[in-house]
Amino acid sequence: MTTASGIEPSAEQKAILDLGLTSIKVRAGAGTGKTTTVAMVIANLVANHDVEPEQVLGMTFTNKAAGELADRVRQMIGGDEPGRQAEVHTYHGFAAQILAEFAPLAGVDKRVRVITPTFARQLLEDAFRHQTYKHLDITWRGSLEPILKLGDRLGDHLKTPDEILRSEPRGEIQEKRFEMAEVLSRYNEDKRQLGVVDYSDLIILAAGIVAQHPHLAEMIRGRYRVVVLDEYQDTNPAQRVLLEAIFGNGFPVIAVGDEDQTIYEWRGASTENFEKFEEQFRTPEGGPAHLLGLTLNRRSTQPILDIANSVRGWASDDAHPLVSATEDATGTEVVTYWAADAIAEAEWIATSFERLHDEGVPWRDMAVLFRKNSHFPVIVDTLSKHDIPIEVANVGGLLSVPEVAELVAWLRIVEHPDDSTALTQILFGSRYRLGMADLAPLVRSAAPGRLSADDSDYPDPLTLIETLEDLDRVDGLRTGAREALEHFHDIYRQVLLDSQGLNLVEVCRLILDLTGAWRDTEALPSNARLTARLNLYRMLDLAGDWSPLRGRTSLGAFLDYLHDMEDDSIDELDAARLSGADAVTLVTVHRAKGLEWENVAIPALTKGDFPSSVRVLEDPDTKAQFLPGDLRIDNLFSGMPPSGSHRDAFLRQRHDRQEWRVAYVAVTRAGKRLFVSGSYWYGRPEPTKHPKQPSELWHLINEHPNSISQGFADPVERPEVLGAWTEGPTPDPIFPGGWDNALRMAMDDPNSIEALASALGVAEEYRGLVEETEGRLFALNTPGLELVEDDTSAVSVTGLVTYAQCPKRFYWSDIDPLPRRRNLAAARGTDIHRRIELHQRGQASLDLVDGSLYDMSQEEITDTPVGPAPFDNYIASRFSERKASMVETPFSLDLPTGYKLRGRIDAVYIDGRHWEVVDFKSGRVSSDPSRVVQLQAYAVAVADVDFGWPTPEVVDVTFSYLGGGGDEVTYRADHDWITTARGSMNQITADISAGNFSERPGPWCANCDFLRFCEPGRREIGR
Repeated sequence: MTTASGIEPSAEQKAILDLGLTSIKVRAGAGTGKTTTVAMVIANLVANHDVEPEQVLGMTFTNKAAGELADRVRQMIGGDEPGRQAEVHTYHGFAAQILAEFAPLAGVDKRVRVITPTFARQLLEDAFRHQTYKHLDITWRGSLEPILKLGDRLGDHLKTPDEILRSEPRGEIQEKRFEMAEVLSRYNEDKRQLGVVDYSDLIILAAGIVAQHPHLAEMIRGRYRVVVLDEYQDTNPAQRVLLEAIFGNGFPVIAVGDEDQTIYEWRGASTENFEKFEEQFRTPEGGPAHLLGLTLNRRSTQPILDIANSVRGWASDDAHPLVSATEDATGTEVVTYWAADAIAEAEWIATSFERLHDEGVPWRDMAVLFRKNSHFPVIVDTLSKHDIPIEVANVGGLLSVPEVAELVAWLRIVEHPDDSTALTQILFGSRYRLGMADLAPLVRSAAPGRLSADDSDYPDPLTLIETLEDLDRVDGLRTGAREALEHFHDIYRQVLLDSQGLNLVEVCRLILDLTGAWRDTEALPSNARLTARLNLYRMLDLAGDWSPLRGRTSLGAFLDYLHDMEDDSIDELDAARLSGADAVTLVTVHRAKGLEWENVAIPALTKGDFPSSVRVLEDPDTKAQFLPGDLRIDNLFSGMPPSGSHRDAFLRQRHDRQEWRVAYVAVTRAGKRLFVSGSYWYGRPEPTKHPKQPSELWHLINEHPNSISQGFADPVERPEVLGAWTEGPTPDPIFPGGWDNALRMAMDDPNSIEALASALGVAEEYRGLVEETEGRLFALNTPGLELVEDDTSAVSVTGLVTYAQCPKRFYWSDIDPLPRRRNLAAARGTDIHRRIELHQRGQASLDLVDGSLYDMSQEEITDTPVGPAPFDNYIASRFSERKASMVETPFSLDLPTGYKLRGRIDAVYIDGRHWEVVDFKSGRVSSDPSRVVQLQAYAVAVADVDFGWPTPEVVDVTFSYLGGGGDEVTYRADHDWITTARGSMNQITADISAGNFSERPGPWCANCDFLRFCEPGRREIGR
């Protein structure tokens, strides 16, 4: 039997095809061709069982896998006729399709937006951080994780927080779970207000629709003749319930999976789904689903599979050993090594890969698989030192790549200028090459700081970046260091200025451009250049995928996300996407599932690391984040002892079996060569307190007859620092033996450094520095002195206009902000302003930027254009042919009331001593008197701010309305007009200071985001 694509099925595959149109459970071992078998099954049903392609529904987990399966089916069936193709979804995608069709029945809009887990996390954090709790600690960074876990498990079992809130708390754990449920309830309310759903909601809502409306389930079922489920072992109970509600009761369902590769239980996968499939999805005749298996592995040679089968024995009691389809095992290697420390281990991996490459093996056929993110950095550094190109597929590991780490450091100082660690990372890097001695003068200059109001010497230290504002006051800087710091400061200021209003990926590209990162990358040797390119592009893709749920892009939230991804307890959920470039892949085992390489290295096989020891037992009686048994759909905990050590042993065994399944997945990624290693010492720069020992997995492979040991290092004493190998001492102008040797010398003899200072003739300066340092470290602040507080408040031009229109609206926008609706008109207004700016600058169009860059009134961003497009009206106006002297010009103005007014003028046209200040409006002419405040602010700014042009004698201020017929409204800003304008701004800011925030209803209430909170506004609209 040969399929339409010419592939000859194996005997196992033929047995599956021979069953035809019925329910089948296919237990497919690693590397046995699951996707090919699924495509064969579909092609066979179309060719031989009167099933039309469009009557086939296929499902798998990731979009990538769904696309590959759809392509494979098309190749086997042949032809690409529209409407004549199998329907392939992800499991969540199928639920989303149901929701899109029947959303009103679930109480949601059909256009509801699905948010990714990343943004769900951000929204949940917003719901969590702004409350007080008895049992939850908002100061602990990790406090969000348990709440997130509880929310996920509720969704996995079709439950809501209300089912916890309806119960009566009976103890501290239950009370803590109750508080978590309150947070999740607020999170659900926020989602409803924003009109979004998360992945759990998709399944819950879809399952609710088909459960409450059985005729719809029947209608969906009637569209298909068969359902084929790939990677079914990774489904959760809620997904199973949804599928069973539609396709149970004898509908042909074919599930392909492998319980030995169920490695996602920590994210909700239930092994019970696959184990009990034959009972839950019966054949059309009413019997249990047929059980068949695939054991012929097409990826690995038999020596590799022998080890995989041994590993699998620790995870499963069922004996279905994998057999290689390749009889020739020539060149197969299974090699073990135990090193003195992590650096020696990384060196062994690097030299092993170099040997293979010298023999003609491409870099892309090699991979390093990690159990934990914390083990990435040493391998990244070592492979880079060996000039081996690498592609890091995990976000947590990506931050180990120097070029990416430096970009992230720049992002950190943009968001947090006081982040001296990030600043030091940049200044110590390859671009500036400064050292501790170069930063010491900055630290000394920062220490005295500002003076308090009574001119006393109470220290208010500056940040290091603040000291760069006036380097002339910093004593003791060598010339090269001063020049480097000045260069850095110029770039930093430029980044701050140019990044205003840009989205996240544009900020990243701006930093890379201004710092010369691309130029530096191109100057690297070929392999290092490839490494830098691949991983910078991956970082840009990551930033490009980051879009805000509401408001402008939050750089802070993005940095928090990157920080979380470095945690060993967090792993990205999707399979890795590789570029295909000739580079070694570095990836965690969880993200490597579904991928394969000829040559695989697995480092850090130490006790507690791989297999990983359990951090927290999944016991709902002792940990609030775990779902109680009475709220679970499955029965996985039905045999769990009631309490005590027996329960702990039960839960540990569950964890250990999952860890061995992870090991089975890791080993079966290798086709021909497997390198397994570990060492006594890990951790950078300071090693762990106690030496590591080989894990059971390392011993199993090392003692297997198919493996060869390349050495087992003798135990060594704990090194003080784990650093990279060096050819000699690091050059240093003061310490001939290098600063690292100087540190060791100082630890051995604390007086040695002072002796060296005396020999150099700088003993007095040295003792002074020591006393100063000790004073900063140990001295207490002088009591009774108060810090100076900056009582200057800032307000934007948009804020003035908003207050002039309705003080209450200003209060809810700027003083105590409430959630705002996403506004497409605002994006349109931003687009128009950006296009006008680029037109004036003579530049090509770029990606859109954030609307907060521009001064726009509340109504302007909701105006609907009438007639020609606004930009077309601009091109037809008198302004497009004139060259503006100033474009998008920012200003800052101190008002007599103590407020600092900030704004940005769209365009200023200067003709001798005549200035015309123009603000472009994307909407229509408005009769709202508050709008004139914007032009008043611009007129006062022109009168009082030095813009670098001769003082104007005549000033006109103009609104150019581009949303209608190109109307203009112009005022002559003479002395009296500007006097009135000053009075208006002073009165508004004085009223803000006095706390006058009364409602001022008017026509603008119809477009107010806060109408639901404003009774006078609702009465105004109801007239």
